[in-house]
Amino acid sequence: MSTVRLLVLGSILRRGISHGYAVYNDLTSWRAETWTNVKPGSIYHALEKLEAQGMTRTEASNDQVKLGPSRTEYSITAAGKAEFESLLESALQNFEIQTFAVGIAYMDMLPRPHVIRLLQNRASALKESAAFLTTLPTEEMPTDPSKHPELVGLWKNYLESEIANTLRLIHSIESGKYAFADEQRGGIES
Repeated sequence: MSTVRLLVLGSILRRGISHGYAVYNDLTSWRAETWTNVKPGSIYHALEKLEAQGMTRTEASNDQVKLGPSRTEYSITAAGKAEFESLLESALQNFEIQTFAVGIAYMDMLPRPHVIRLLQNRASALKESAAFLTTLPTEEMPTDPSKHPELVGLWKNYLESEIANTLRLIHSIESGKYAFADEQRGGIES
């Protein structure tokens, strides 16, 4: 659910005030279903839950044109901004590729140096995990799954690939690529 929460909160933050249908349109136009496991129904469920938890509030609609099935417009509360930032920071350090992808999608909403630190944390944690995997015993004819050389090798290769991807991203950001919250309007200030 945290990936959906992050996507929904980020969409509303980018817009300022948003209908549920506009959030849905953002995610479908970004083709989020190809890089996350978000399903359309989860967007509306997340909107309801976020409102119930005080992360969003409903706003009076100034729009005279019906944008979709829901006329409810949402804005983000201070608690919602804090939740978004916390989820984003976590996503940018996460090993799980779909969660990390959502973090990348919204990384520009944080200051550049902060994003670099978060990605450096991710790279360090990935390196520690990869180093740990090299210490695991394997057996040619494994007696249990933890000793299967293919399983250990799969995870080691995945982690090494993620280390390389993270270091490339850090280099791009350090080289001045992309615009971040400390350089543009509309971001979350830390």
